Amino acid sequence: MAETADTINTTVSTPQPQLESRSDETSCLQKHRSDATSEVTKEEKSGGILFSVWPPCQKSRDYVVNSMIKTLSTDSILSYKYGTIKPEEASAVSKSIEEKAYDIASRFVSSDGIKNLEVYGIETSERMIESAEVRFKANGSMELLLNQPIKMMQLLI
Repeated sequence: MAETADTINTTVSTPQPQLESRSDETSCLQKHRSDATSEVTKEEKSGGILFSVWPPCQKSRDYVVNSMIKTLSTDSILSYKYGTIKPEEASAVSKSIEEKAYDIASRFVSSDGIKNLEVYGIETSERMIESAEVRFKANGSMELLLNQPIKMMQLLI
């Protein structure tokens, strides 16, 4: 049975915001989608769409901290150049770096949060390298360098 264009109806509706009862286990993506949905609903009246990637949820911030801990305390490109840090020390350093980077990035004004996210990434990277360099110089660079096994090719494979 063939339908004609006269018999086809299309309905377009705006997405409804999710319920406010979210557990801690709800992913960041769902939270951002919910926030974005409510913002889109507000912005549709004025004709624009708003999407923001800042501020990151706590789960994302924890992931950044855990990545820095792993980079500072296990075999990585950074640890081959500057040596590794004990996991406890790496944890304290990483949390401090992340908090400072977050504070600095939060000072920027950006409608979509892209500039904030860019500054956050740059700050965490630079501060992690600086902390490794300071520790390397304080503990005697030749001593750390001689104690590190040469396995650079393993990282690249």
